[in-house]
Amino acid sequence: MDSLLDVNGTRLFVDQRGPDDGHPLLFIHGGPGNPSWDFMASVGDRFAERGIRIIGVDQRGVLRSDPVPSEAPLTIRLLIDDVEEIRRQLGIDRWTVIGHSAGGAYALDYALAHPERIDALILDCPALDTDATDRHRLPRAAAMLDEAGETEAAAACRRFATLGRRITADDRTWESMQPLGARYLDLFLYDGQTRARYEQVVGSAPAGLDWSRGVSHLRLLGELYCDRRPELSALTVPSMIVRGEADMVAPPVVLEDYRAATGGEVVSIPQAGHFAFVEQPDAYVDQVLRFMSAR
Repeated sequence: MDSLLDVNGTRLFVDQRGPDDGHPLLFIHGGPGNPSWDFMASVGDRFAERGIRIIGVDQRGVLRSDPVPSEAPLTIRLLIDDVEEIRRQLGIDRWTVIGHSAGGAYALDYALAHPERIDALILDCPALDTDATDRHRLPRAAAMLDEAGETEAAAACRRFATLGRRITADDRTWESMQPLGARYLDLFLYDGQTRARYEQVVGSAPAGLDWSRGVSHLRLLGELYCDRRPELSALTVPSMIVRGEADMVAPPVVLEDYRAATGGEVVSIPQAGHFAFVEQPDAYVDQVLRFMSAR
């Protein structure tokens, strides 16, 4: 069931599937500015068929939700307030929350702000420290740029990866990777086969959707370069990290710090990258439901 909810002065698109009395599972998308479309198109019905009340939301300003005026405020705190208001309007007391990529940072912030409303937290390839993400991913991008003959861009990637201070949003590291062109997406997917699957899912979206709305969320990048690893020790709800084995957004140092701080499990899905829910949807659903049933 699709609906537009009036939430904190805007309208948010909410995609609900599965039985009304099923355990509620909220998906918080990342990007910043990606919608919930790819997740719900890939695994929404799979969760619903197994008795889960799955809920996907396009954050304010994204795709099927109302656009955000350029002068309007947009912060991660506002997105968290939106999540809590959606919970209230849907009449849900407690739910399980999945946060993907940048949405992993939002989900962690939400769990710390409202632990009484979450029975379990799943961080999917979470962007908990974008400085660490950049330092892990940029050398791979540099190697790909060298293969493409873009030696200056490759050198810029390597300079950022070894920068003697923390990388910030003002460094605009993504610009040094843009000469990859269409190959940029390869940084996020396991191989050509899973890339084709991802492109098929995204390409199946209805015509006329304004995907460019997500650009409004680029103003959140500054907050995403804050290191959230020190906050993990304050997490009181059961949690796990799920990731594709080839994901480059949650680097090994972040996974190690997560384990040390929370004692939580890290599950790697074979033959998947950053979008395991598209690349290996059955394995993804199995791992999420295994964790949920154990709670």
